[in-house]
Amino acid sequence: VCCGQSRGQGSREGDNATPGTQYDVNVGTPQPGCGGLSLEHISGSIIISLAVLLALSPSIYTLMDQNFFKYADPLPNMTAYNTLLFCCACIPAAASQLYKEHIFLEYKQPVQPDYLNLILSIFQLIFATIMSPLVYTLLGFAAADDWPKLYPSAEFSKNYAEGFQCFFGNLDEDTAENGYPDEAKCDHSLLLVVLYSFSVISVGVAVDKIVNAGATKVMYRGVSAGIIFAVISLYIYDMHIPYFSYGAAIDSLNLVCLMLLVVGSEVYHRVSLQDATFETGYLEVENFFDEVIE
Repeated sequence: VCCGQSRGQGSREGDNATPGTQYDVNVGTPQPGCGGLSLEHISGSIIISLAVLLALSPSIYTLMDQNFFKYADPLPNMTAYNTLLFCCACIPAAASQLYKEHIFLEYKQPVQPDYLNLILSIFQLIFATIMSPLVYTLLGFAAADDWPKLYPSAEFSKNYAEGFQCFFGNLDEDTAENGYPDEAKCDHSLLLVVLYSFSVISVGVAVDKIVNAGATKVMYRGVSAGIIFAVISLYIYDMHIPYFSYGAAIDSLNLVCLMLLVVGSEVYHRVSLQDATFETGYLEVENFFDEVIE
């Protein structure tokens, strides 16, 4: 028995199915587009990309005029560089996702989702363990002219140990205030991490149940609602930082970016991607009786 993974119109014959019985597993028919994507997918991607570029425009402008936003941020250069660095971090993440899709299509065989997620989580943990000491210096990125010296890699182990103390609320106040260039704020850190972990697990379980139930449109509406909620929450958080206010112009730009993100997401998900299907093909058995007769 040879099992393969394909996208598009197809049929599936299960182990318990009557031979010859076909099940239509196609969900949605994409309109003509490019590379297997419909025009809606391409248009939505363009709108989302435009929203990201507009959101990055203040940071890009800061690199050209480093004093323009000093009225709102005492270290605009640091904020700009870190914003761009965070955005660039999405590039290897996207490349990893595309490579994973490429592997799925190349080897074409059924995958156990829980086992796959476990393997991916283990490798992510290993990768983070290796990379953390190497990128530890970036904590002080663009904070000063000698920013590589603010968080030297040689102090990674010490920071890691004191980070656990901060996590459980056992870090002494003197170290928290004066031990590092940035003051360590350990209040409610354990609660925040637990809530974050719980939310990630809850979202994963919810998405799995929604996809299995076939109600993907509900999930996409949830994505749009999540974008709106996240932007509003961050705006409320920024209101509690008096010196961190860019004014009505930048706030309006953020609102435009929010609208473009929601519109782009809605346009992208207006047409469903073809479901990945597994087709069972039965190898043809040669008629060896002809050779016996001869």
